[in-house]
Amino acid sequence: MKNELNNNSMHHQVNEDEDELIRLVTSNADASSQYIVFRNGSNDLYAINVAKVEELIALKDVNVAKNSSSFALIEGVAKIRGDMVSVVVFDRWLGKSELGLDEYELIMMCNYGNHKIGLVIKNVLGVINIESKDFKDNSENDAKTAYVTDISIGGISGLCFIFDSDKMLIDVFPKIEHDEHTKTMQISLKKELKGKILHAEDSSVIRNAVKVLYEQTGVEYEFFNNGLLLVERLSSIEPAEVSLIITDIEMPIMDGLGLMNTIKDMPAWHSVPIVVNTNMANSSITNKAYSLGAQHIIHKLDLEELNDVIFKHAL
Repeated sequence: MKNELNNNSMHHQVNEDEDELIRLVTSNADASSQYIVFRNGSNDLYAINVAKVEELIALKDVNVAKNSSSFALIEGVAKIRGDMVSVVVFDRWLGKSELGLDEYELIMMCNYGNHKIGLVIKNVLGVINIESKDFKDNSENDAKTAYVTDISIGGISGLCFIFDSDKMLIDVFPKIEHDEHTKTMQISLKKELKGKILHAEDSSVIRNAVKVLYEQTGVEYEFFNNGLLLVERLSSIEPAEVSLIITDIEMPIMDGLGLMNTIKDMPAWHSVPIVVNTNMANSSITNKAYSLGAQHIIHKLDLEELNDVIFKHAL
């Protein structure tokens, strides 16, 4: 891996002084390829995009009010920075053997499109740069891990899994999917689009949810598992046949920023609007997306607003 960042001190600080709050400067993460590498209770390596993490907190400093059911995905609730946050043991969500709660070191505060989860993990190794081209799809082997890649960080090398945060969100808060589905069934067609929607999204969870919206409103659409597949499709379709391009940011092979950067060099497609549908839109990535031509940025699993955005911007 190239451009390894010198953030291994995070792990050492937590071990040496767990009373100190470790803040991640995620608002300045200027690349969609920066990942926090951490361990679960079995010392397996996992990673999450920096833009989805607000901060790391020593677990011993957090008072978790536990749920009555030991089988629930949500361990309990904690008040963190004034917010009541659901606390989830990462190993439990994975379906792997858990350590005792006091054997984990950290709560990783994750923010998925304004839905916050306090993720209990063993420890953090640091932050590295992982390019989308280095991801290998692992969803068919494990529904909870989107990709796998080979990394080296702090003298440790091995396979690292990027877990599917969209699936985690739905698993932890199933009411979100139910409520969005209910709202989608009440949505009606606002206007006829002149052409198709081309939508780059690697998560089957999100594709299935958005498909319901598209079928309900009767729009024509095509899904692509990564940005490169959508770019390749542009060579066999005319701009006049496309009303809107929608893209996720975090995808394998070619991410959303790479997709928009490529389209920026294709003058014939400049008239077709682009909407970004992502749960990792921190200020830096948002600014980058707008600079590359995005008309609008919207969080995932807000299908009612997505519908409004489609009919506002689509040709």
